[in-house]
Amino acid sequence: MSKKLYTTFLFLCFGLLVGFAQKGEHGKQNKEKIQKLKIAYFTENLNLTAAEAQKFWPIYNAYDDRNHDLRVKGFSKIKKEVKDMEKMSEAEAQEILTRLEALETQVYENNRDLFRKLKKVLPAKKIIQLKKAERDFNRKLMKEFRKKRRG
Repeated sequence: MSKKLYTTFLFLCFGLLVGFAQKGEHGKQNKEKIQKLKIAYFTENLNLTAAEAQKFWPIYNAYDDRNHDLRVKGFSKIKKEVKDMEKMSEAEAQEILTRLEALETQVYENNRDLFRKLKKVLPAKKIIQLKKAERDFNRKLMKEFRKKRRG
């Protein structure tokens, strides 16, 4: 498949995914669809060999699951608590700030752990390409999401 055709296909999939998400499909199903798109996108952009892919995906999936848990469970809870800032005491704000710092540290440690593990199975150049692919994938996904919400 040509690069241009493949990119068009991915954008179409992004659009469909966002459309499905807006129709109320469950979070787990959405996560699985995003995961499939991410696998295709990363495979294309990282040019993983079969041997590299076999070692890469278990490491990356564990990292991604951990990040998802931290963001959904940790940050979502804090976000709910912060909604009413006017009623929050300074002591409550300090406690939330302490928890937020702890979560940020866990996210950082998870990223560091990913790099440490990937250095054993991938060349440094592909690890850097991974970070770029993650950023690009997330941007495209958000762009499609915003486009669907407006349209």
